[in-house]
Amino acid sequence: MADALLQQEELPPHLDAEVHYATRNNALTPEVVWKLRGDRLLREDGKGPPRAVSLEEVKAVQLEFAPTRPEPNRYRCRVTLNNATRLEFLNRTYRGVYDFADTSASYLEFVLALHTGLARHSPGCQFVAGASTASYAVNIAVLVLVVAVVLGALGFFLMAGMLWVVLIKVLLIVFYLPSAIRWVRRNKPQQYRPESIPEDMLPR
Repeated sequence: MADALLQQEELPPHLDAEVHYATRNNALTPEVVWKLRGDRLLREDGKGPPRAVSLEEVKAVQLEFAPTRPEPNRYRCRVTLNNATRLEFLNRTYRGVYDFADTSASYLEFVLALHTGLARHSPGCQFVAGASTASYAVNIAVLVLVVAVVLGALGFFLMAGMLWVVLIKVLLIVFYLPSAIRWVRRNKPQQYRPESIPEDMLPR
């Protein structure tokens, strides 16, 4: 009995009880309830019995800052299994067209619990922060190209005396460039340990 109590006291945080997270990714998918139960990750979507995945089957976890125009504070957790199946959930839930409910608090709790569970049951799991190397390179290239095109257009319209067009372009740069720079800064590909998740990969 004493040994059992000792083991319970030594359980890592977030593993001493079932943790769940309910979310709906988009209009084309149903609401899903993700549950962590011991060494199992369960997915309940109302279509039959829950589907269970052993945490030992998880090959990699990727955390990413994934903002969109209507969702500037969106984060994504992507889980890749040994058979290449990908599971993912976000820190908000879809309610309607351009209507999203923020679920950052429960998302954060579930992500921390998932990392704790994987550290215990899947020691070979790879933890990646940010975008993939290819995606990051493509986005950098697109950003540089867009900036070059906009600067070229500014020069053309300035020489043509179309100051109102120049003003619009400048306002667009002021509005969008900070978001682009924030994405580039946060999503630089890197690996991390499950107990040391980069702060930029979690909602604040």
